[in-house]
Amino acid sequence: MIKPHYFWLPLIAWMGMVQADDALKAQLEQVMPGVTVESIEPLGKNTHLYEATINGEIVYFSEDWRYVFQGDVVDLKTRENITENKRVSLRKEALASLDEADLIIYEPKKTEHTLTVFTDIDCGYCRKLHQQMDKYNDLGIRIRYMAFPRAGIDSEAYDKAEDVWCSDDRKQAMTDAKNGKQVDSDSCTTPVKAQYEMGRRLGVNGTPALFLESGEMLPGYVPPKRLKQILDERASQS
Repeated sequence: MIKPHYFWLPLIAWMGMVQADDALKAQLEQVMPGVTVESIEPLGKNTHLYEATINGEIVYFSEDWRYVFQGDVVDLKTRENITENKRVSLRKEALASLDEADLIIYEPKKTEHTLTVFTDIDCGYCRKLHQQMDKYNDLGIRIRYMAFPRAGIDSEAYDKAEDVWCSDDRKQAMTDAKNGKQVDSDSCTTPVKAQYEMGRRLGVNGTPALFLESGEMLPGYVPPKRLKQILDERASQS
């Protein structure tokens, strides 16, 4: 959680109208050392609030720059969760920016939907999902695996993920590891740490975490036919 730094706010006030501007973001980062200001702009019309993305988190400032707070902002007139919409947008951008060379991908003969799944080698429901990979693929669901060792970076699960990503045949190594077999690989440079950190930024706190191309997250295992139904419904709504 970002702690409020109230003594910084008067320094920001002189900057004038806040916009999503690279020069302004650079100034904000200068007066708020240690944080990365990714975006900042007025929140709608006449709200007297500014919405900012800082270090991957969405925060809000009052117009007079006296207060900064976190939490979901809901438009009571439209019942729209403005903050969740922003989260989904940020997730979509992050997932679209991934280099697929770093992912372990299971391709169907014909792709209807692509799903990005944060997975842990030892997670029971992750293993159940993997055991049904052929069924997902048969339904046209393309699955892209990203590593998310739930126990963290200094853990056995993390080491197992690195062994899988360092294997010559990553897909076979993933299957072996999820079947409880030991996978031994030469040490290499892997994306495991970066993927774990991205997962945390995107709000992953358990596995499997399923992300639609839209940025929507489905927390937890979903059976193949039910998942296909959900994906079809979401696609028809977009």
